[in-house]
Amino acid sequence: MRLEDLEGKLVLFKLSEEIKSDLPLFQVYSENLWAVVTGVENEGVWIENPAYELGIWWDEKGNLIPPQKQVKEQVRANVLLFWRYIKGIMSVEDDRFQRIKNKDLPGFQVYR
Repeated sequence: MRLEDLEGKLVLFKLSEEIKSDLPLFQVYSENLWAVVTGVENEGVWIENPAYELGIWWDEKGNLIPPQKQVKEQVRANVLLFWRYIKGIMSVEDDRFQRIKNKDLPGFQVYR
């Protein structure tokens, strides 16, 4: 299998212990996670977090929203995992784990 073949697939990642303390910034809470690969580069692998929770600070007109009225919304985000922090990648060769066709598939889930 080539790394480029992983794009669009649900993949299990095992990340190194040294990045564990930085993962919550990206709303990743374990060094083992399932995620959809959105790109492969020399530097690492892009994965999608379809429900990154982000505070909304500006309204549609670009005006700052007062802190007491700010809300959090779920937005689609992409995260670059650098190769040096990836200990292992697993792709399952089963039709149910092939190219994502349904947004309800369990992308970006902590492996339990």
